[in-house]
Amino acid sequence: MKKPKYPMEVKAGSSRVKIYRVVESHRKRFTLAYHEGARRKLRQFADEGEARREAKIIAERLNAGQGDALELTGKDRDVYLFAVSKLKPLQVPLNVAVEEFVAAKKIGVPLLAAAKFYREEHSSKLPDKTVSDVVAEFLQAKETDGRSVRYLQDCKARLERFSRDFKVNLKDVRTQELDAWLRGLKLASRTRNNFRTVICSLFSFARDAGYLVKGKPTEAESTTVAKQGDGEIEVFSPEEFSALLSAADAHLLPFLIFGGMAGLRSAEILRLKWEQVNWPESVIEIQGKVAKTGARRLAPLVPAAAEWLKSYKDARGPVIGQIKLYERLEKLSESAGVPWKQNALRHSFCSYRMATLKDAPRVSYEAGNSVRMIQRHYDKVVTESQGKLWFSIMPKIAANVVPMEAVA
Repeated sequence: MKKPKYPMEVKAGSSRVKIYRVVESHRKRFTLAYHEGARRKLRQFADEGEARREAKIIAERLNAGQGDALELTGKDRDVYLFAVSKLKPLQVPLNVAVEEFVAAKKIGVPLLAAAKFYREEHSSKLPDKTVSDVVAEFLQAKETDGRSVRYLQDCKARLERFSRDFKVNLKDVRTQELDAWLRGLKLASRTRNNFRTVICSLFSFARDAGYLVKGKPTEAESTTVAKQGDGEIEVFSPEEFSALLSAADAHLLPFLIFGGMAGLRSAEILRLKWEQVNWPESVIEIQGKVAKTGARRLAPLVPAAAEWLKSYKDARGPVIGQIKLYERLEKLSESAGVPWKQNALRHSFCSYRMATLKDAPRVSYEAGNSVRMIQRHYDKVVTESQGKLWFSIMPKIAANVVPMEAVA
C-alpha cells in the first residue's frame, strides 16, 4: 500500500484543503489549512482518518458556497446545513424563516395548521349556496334515495325552521352561531340533539356535493351535544291537557289523544292509519313495522279517548296527514296558554296509567317499554286521583270537533 505524501491536498471543484502532518517525539498531529474568503484558517486533529474525512467535507462545502457552516461543529453544523438545504428551493433566508416561525409561536398558533387552514379558506372556490337551497336539494336527494315518509317529514320540519333563521350562504354558517341557535330553541336535550343530528346530515350532504371544503369536518360537527341524563320526566296536568284538547283543531286532536290517552310515540302516531283502530274491541293495533321496538302490541282505546275520536270512526288512511306538525304544536301551545313539554304526552300516559292500574307489566306492554323502564320512570310520579281525572277528561262540546276528511 502506497504511503500518503504530505502535505496532502484534498480537492472539490475549485476548492482546496491541505493536510499537514507534524511528527513529534510522542505524537502526530494533522493540521487542515484552507482559505475562506480572504482569511486563512487552520484546524488540528490527532487522528489521520478523521482529518482526511473533515478535509473532504470542508472542500465540498466551500465549493458549494457553504463556508459559514464551517464555523460550527458537530451536531450544530448538521442542523444548520439541513435548514439551509430545505430553504434553498424556496429562496428564503434562514433568518427570515426563523423570525416568521418565532412570531407564529408567540401567537400560539401552530404554523403548519395555520397555513393549511389559510390555504383551504382562500384557495377553495366554493359556490354560493343559501341554506334554503341546500335544504331543498337535501330533501330531494333523500326522497330519491327512498327514505321513509316519516324521516322526510321529520327532516323537513326541522330544516325549514333552520333555514328560516339562517338566510345566508351555508358556507358562512359557523359553529358558534349553530350552538347559540340550538340552545335558543329551549328544547329538551334529546330533542335538541335530534335537531343537531339532522343539521349535521345537511352539512355532510353539502360537503359531499362540493358546497363545503371536502376532507374537513363541518361546522355542524363541532357543535355541542346536549347532555341527556335520567332527569325527572315532564307530564301535563289534567287541566293543561284539557286546555290543549279544547284548543286543538281536527288535525292535531288525534295526535294529542293517541299520545296522551293511548301512550303512542310521536313516530308511531305519524305512521298510524285509521284502519288500525279497532273500535269494537277498544284497542289500537301498533304493527311491528310501525313500532319503535319492532314488536306488535295493542294499545288501549280508553272510553274518554273513544269519545274524543268518535267523529273519526269512518276515517281512512293516515291519522296525521301532510302537515307541519311541530309548527302547529307551537301555535297550539300559544293559543291554549300551555307551555309545550317534549314527549310529555307519552310520559303523561305512562305516569297516569301506572297510578290508576298499579300494574307495571300491563303498562309496559301497552306502552311498548320494559317493565324496568316503567317502574324506574313512571311509578309514583302522580297520584291515583290525578290519574282517574286524566282518563275522565271528556269533550265539553263534541259538536265543535270537525272530523278530518277520509284519506283514500
